[in-house]
Amino acid sequence: MPGWSLSRPNKVRPRMRSLLAGLGPADIRTTPFPHVVADRPMEDGLYQELSASFPGFARMGWHCAPDQVPNNRRFELSAEMILQSPDLPACWKDFVAYHAGPAFLAEVAALFDGHWDPAMLAALDGHLTGHSAGLRRLTSPGPYRIHQDARMEINTPVRDRASSSRGPHLDTPNRLFSCLFYMRAPDDDAHGGDLVLYRWRNGPTGRIADYALPDTAVEAVLTVPYAANRLVIFPQSLNALHGVSPRHPTPHTRRYVFITAELTEDWLAQPAPEGM
Repeated sequence: MPGWSLSRPNKVRPRMRSLLAGLGPADIRTTPFPHVVADRPMEDGLYQELSASFPGFARMGWHCAPDQVPNNRRFELSAEMILQSPDLPACWKDFVAYHAGPAFLAEVAALFDGHWDPAMLAALDGHLTGHSAGLRRLTSPGPYRIHQDARMEINTPVRDRASSSRGPHLDTPNRLFSCLFYMRAPDDDAHGGDLVLYRWRNGPTGRIADYALPDTAVEAVLTVPYAANRLVIFPQSLNALHGVSPRHPTPHTRRYVFITAELTEDWLAQPAPEGM
């Protein structure tokens, strides 16, 4: 994969362990759509090292002043930014280099073999591997077919009343998979902020690309509590509906790593209205 040989500046240390190590087809649950939930996917010592060095809002908050933290808002540091940041430790650079790289993509492809959407496979000539791949970039996408990312993300504290950082939705129509690696801080005693998996009430309705779908269109099936060292991963599909439960007022920041891969073009299509 020539794209990756150009975009990975760090050599991965041998001690880096994949988040998917030890997981297999028996770990896949299919209700309401194929997904895996795994506890302690990262060995304790490395997890503690990563958790202790997870940046705070002052580093993650872009242009916002530390005394002007917005309410329950998402901020991120992309894999590209992490790898180029001299203030972030080697453990993070190694983690990101592996989990935004071709070996992890191959692991995801193998783990969900038989569960990939046929339209996605058709767009990729039948398989997720063997294509040019590189780091997802915001400014210049790069000459790749598949764009990978392993980015730190936070949701800022919640003030006044409970709120959700994102209601029920489908991820972007060019996405191949979504992986959430939760890194709840040891002192975080907030209520809510859990992952909710949904299903359609009466089949896909409205615009699937909308930022949030109406509650009347979906119903909650499963809640995955937000917890330290917990992994959730699932392929993108028309049924991969998910969202975040309301988080009650809290001074704590919700922390996680979002790992994904995306095609240059959209592959998930809006279903035609019934009767057409």
